[in-house]
Amino acid sequence: MNQISLKVPPHIPPHLVYDFDHFDAPELLNDPQRRVPARLHGEAPPIFWTPRQGGYWVVTRAALALEMTRDIEKFSSLPAYNKAKDFHPPMLPIQSDPPLHNEYRRILNPIFAPGPIKKLEGMIRDLVRQIIDPIIPRGHCDFLLEIAEIFPVIMFLRIIGAPEEDRHKLVPIAQKYTRSPIFEERAQAIADFGAYLKSGFDARRDQDGDDLLSRVARGRIDGRALSAVEEEGLGVLLLLAGLDTVKSAMSFAVANLARHPNLYKQIVEDPSKIPAAVEELLRVGGVSTPERGATGDFEWHGVPFRKNDRIVMLYQLYGVDDQWVENPQEIRFDREVSNHLAFGSGPHRCIGSHLARLEFKVFLEEWTKSVPVFSMEVNGPLKTTCGIVWSPEELNLVWPVQS
Repeated sequence: MNQISLKVPPHIPPHLVYDFDHFDAPELLNDPQRRVPARLHGEAPPIFWTPRQGGYWVVTRAALALEMTRDIEKFSSLPAYNKAKDFHPPMLPIQSDPPLHNEYRRILNPIFAPGPIKKLEGMIRDLVRQIIDPIIPRGHCDFLLEIAEIFPVIMFLRIIGAPEEDRHKLVPIAQKYTRSPIFEERAQAIADFGAYLKSGFDARRDQDGDDLLSRVARGRIDGRALSAVEEEGLGVLLLLAGLDTVKSAMSFAVANLARHPNLYKQIVEDPSKIPAAVEELLRVGGVSTPERGATGDFEWHGVPFRKNDRIVMLYQLYGVDDQWVENPQEIRFDREVSNHLAFGSGPHRCIGSHLARLEFKVFLEEWTKSVPVFSMEVNGPLKTTCGIVWSPEELNLVWPVQS
């Protein structure tokens, strides 16, 4: 490794310093789920300090990340311990810790629990057909723009009770937050979401609606109403997940199916394999980069943490960790378990995981009925835009048109 000229705190030993920028590393430009783990698992310590962006820790191994996400006493989601996440409004419930975290989730659970999500399957299936039916006869599409940025986004806007046409102004805000390396730009995106949500909550304050924003507006914790900041904070995180994360995960998954026609043939011929395929594709196509902050000065697995240290966890690496998964880059739909942390772990595990899985499953069921064979228009590395959420830049697909 080249000599690093950027400042490294004196308490950090040289063997734990590694030069890597999770917004700007060259491996992020294409096929990052292969290139980034190949570099970091091959060269870097399991937890290392990078002096980029003011300095932060990066966790590269799944077992350590799993332990860390469950230890909220040492590794907190509160922005008080990580100034890189000090936004207004805070993103709730992820930027809170138990027991308050549990109370926020209790407000959201009536919509995102498995039972209520299962009831949305008919609506999800109808929406998929509405989107793909006009596209199928063409024999080509930009999957990212024509499907991934429409299907899960519209579905989410229906759940929160927002106008579907609002996606045109909301998606760019989400992308500014997830792509920009500049804190002030990310903070402005969060503030823009907060302003958008404020008007929505104000309109629902005395209403009896059943949409998600109405439920949040009526939410109570220990008998008190939520503050305006709490309402907006709950809505902001949901917007980011619904507008960008699912889109990106689906796009990487479809790209992998296009690259592996033998695997796609398996689910075309046997749709019962689709749930297993969803898990395996999520395993090799992680997209999210959550963070934590150290709550004090302590040593953990030989790493000298100091209070308020920023800690970046690359969930994209954990499903392809060769210490956790056998032959991690091999995609197999017959694995007994597809180990991954695509939805996180511990108390902060993604509350929308059941919705994301169902959307992905239903999409594949409908897509395989209409498109028995497809590929990417151009072979070669998949160009990507990375940051807090990894995503393909474009995904042009082609398939034979059936007469």
